[in-house]
Amino acid sequence: MTLKEKLFIESQEALINKAISFAINVEPVLVEEAKKGRTAIVIPIGEENKHIASSPIFISAVHELLEGVKVEVSRISVNPLFPGLKKDVFNVSWGESN
Repeated sequence: MTLKEKLFIESQEALINKAISFAINVEPVLVEEAKKGRTAIVIPIGEENKHIASSPIFISAVHELLEGVKVEVSRISVNPLFPGLKKDVFNVSWGESN
């Protein structure tokens, strides 16, 4: 096995482990929000996790783990007065439009 292959495997495993951790932590939050009648929430993505959140491997694993819950990454304005200032977020939804 080449170094490149080893590094790729390590990277995939790290992304899958992050997806598992994310799913475990977010599931109770989703249940609480659903109890309030909501069908979607927005979760901020910290700067240190932007590279993970944008990974197709991470998103695919999260979709598998959260079974039917839609998770997308998007950029939203931080402040209406400064529309150029944006932050990355997870848009998580489980409503009928999914």
